[in-house]
Amino acid sequence: TKGPWVDETDIRPTMMYLLGLKDDYEHDGRVVTQVLTNTNRALSGKGVTTLGECYKQLNSSVGKFGTSTLEAATKAIESTSTGDQTYLTADQQLTALDQARDALAGQIKGELENAAFQNKRMNRVPTLLASCRSLISQAESMAGH
Repeated sequence: TKGPWVDETDIRPTMMYLLGLKDDYEHDGRVVTQVLTNTNRALSGKGVTTLGECYKQLNSSVGKFGTSTLEAATKAIESTSTGDQTYLTADQQLTALDQARDALAGQIKGELENAAFQNKRMNRVPTLLASCRSLISQAESMAGH
């Protein structure tokens, strides 16, 4: 397992970028900058690749966020607390995490897309990266990691 984490959603934007083509919709994946020798100025900006890596862990169903929330949900379902209180509490927390993830992933996806296909500089990388790491950490904490 050496190299960058990629999944099938990254193939199309990477190919489109390499071919100099643009889609009329926003990709769920990202341009895999780690395997490119030349990237535009926006994609080669400080922290952009790290943010892309965090995005994959946040948005991929088998990334750290998805795996951790699945583990947390499973623990909650298996609990035997009175009135299913453990499950109900976990469900509320997971719903909040999901909503926060959806909002953040949408922001990151848009920024990465604009950087790749419009060469638009990303100004909020540190903030987005901190938020991404925080959500993953919250999910891992719920899973007991």
